[in-house]
Amino acid sequence: MEDFKRLEWMDYYITEHRPGVFILSNDGEVALDIQRSDTDVYEALKSLVEVPRGIDSKYAYFKVEFANSAFEAYNMHCKIWHRHKHNYETHPKPPEGENWPCPIDGCECNGTA
Repeated sequence: MEDFKRLEWMDYYITEHRPGVFILSNDGEVALDIQRSDTDVYEALKSLVEVPRGIDSKYAYFKVEFANSAFEAYNMHCKIWHRHKHNYETHPKPPEGENWPCPIDGCECNGTA
C-alpha cells in the first residue's frame, strides 16, 4: 500500500471506481480506521469524509488499495486488519450472503466473523 495522501487531494489520487480497502489517519502515520468497499472504494471513502475534505474533519489522510473483486477486497481487508488489530475490535466480515474464510492461517473467524 502506498504512503498516506492528503484527503483534500482524494479526487486526484482516486480515479477508479472499483472495490478496495482504505485506511484513514489524522496525522498521516497512525491508522485510525480501516474500511472496505466491495463495489466502489471512491464512493465509500467520499461518503465517510466530511466536506471540505481534510478540513474540520476527523481524518486528514488516507491510503487506498484497489481490488479486482469483492473477494480480493475482503482478503486485503483481513490482512490489513490482522496487522493493526490491536486498534480495532472486530474482524472484517465478508459481504452479506458470503461465507469466505479469512486468508490468515489460524484465524478463528473462518468467514463467520
